[in-house]
Amino acid sequence: MVKKPPGNRDENSKEIVAVVLSRKLSVLLAVFLLCSFASISGALLIPSVPHQARKLSPKRVTSIGRNHYSSSGSDNFPPDLKIPRHVAFICDGNARWAKKRCLPTAAGHIIGADRFIELIEYLQADGIQYCTFFGFSTENWKRSEDEIQSIFDLMEQTATKLSNRFPPETSEVEIRLLGDLDDSRIPEGLREALRRLQDASEKRRLTMLQSGISSTRLTINLAINYGGRQDILRATKLLAMAVKDGTVENPDDITEEVFSSFLGTAGTPDPDMIIRTSGESRLSNFLLWNCAYSEIYISPALWPDFDRNCWEAALAWYQERQRRFGSRESLEERVEFNAMKKKQ
Repeated sequence: MVKKPPGNRDENSKEIVAVVLSRKLSVLLAVFLLCSFASISGALLIPSVPHQARKLSPKRVTSIGRNHYSSSGSDNFPPDLKIPRHVAFICDGNARWAKKRCLPTAAGHIIGADRFIELIEYLQADGIQYCTFFGFSTENWKRSEDEIQSIFDLMEQTATKLSNRFPPETSEVEIRLLGDLDDSRIPEGLREALRRLQDASEKRRLTMLQSGISSTRLTINLAINYGGRQDILRATKLLAMAVKDGTVENPDDITEEVFSSFLGTAGTPDPDMIIRTSGESRLSNFLLWNCAYSEIYISPALWPDFDRNCWEAALAWYQERQRRFGSRESLEERVEFNAMKKKQ
């Protein structure tokens, strides 16, 4: 038997392992590049499917709620308990979305703005009556001038898209503005575009009310240059002036309802659910007076990725909550008890 030179087998094994590893690394690299290209092209190059093409049924989420409350699918509770009346959004994660794809921050804001328009359609179809979007906070002025300018430019473009998609004169959507839009740092063009939206929808609402018709299905609050503490401080000053000039005669007459009437959010019910995207667990100075009993849902999705599935997951989570408002029994239990008393 001829002996092989020592070490020959080890050298051959090492060569084989090296070839296999090299091929595996090549495949992994190709997959990574393909996935990266697909993510970017899917977000930036492929146009989004119009909402009408999805053929979403307004009853779809209601049926989800029935399944959560009863395995038989019967209506154990009134429908208005299954769908939140007011949902507020802290739209977070645009910059991180762009960074993950090696894109400029502005790209994240662009896709996030498109997501905002798309989500409004979902909310309207699913019977939400009020929604509030945190577009620009009083703390966002700390960002770079370039980013702030790109955000404001995009807001003005989005205001035009919003007007085209939901014409204030004819649609069942009402636009309201929250925050200090008189701030001189806000571009005049953006200020005018936003106020045109609000004025047109308000004019239509008043016209319909005079005709004895209430046709607003969804009220959209746009919080721009808004801060919860600033809103409370402004309301306090206005209330102090009202006491001084005699509009409010007795300080004992100041109730939560009276104070709320001086807030920028006056006329809008407190949010039933606040949704914050990107996995962050803080309110960031958002609706501080109003969120006392809001259900707070933290979504791991970045705002540009918050799609229909993410919205339905949030809604299903809300429908499983037991809202007690400090009581021992849930709101559903009280409604059921009151309904039984009426039948007796």
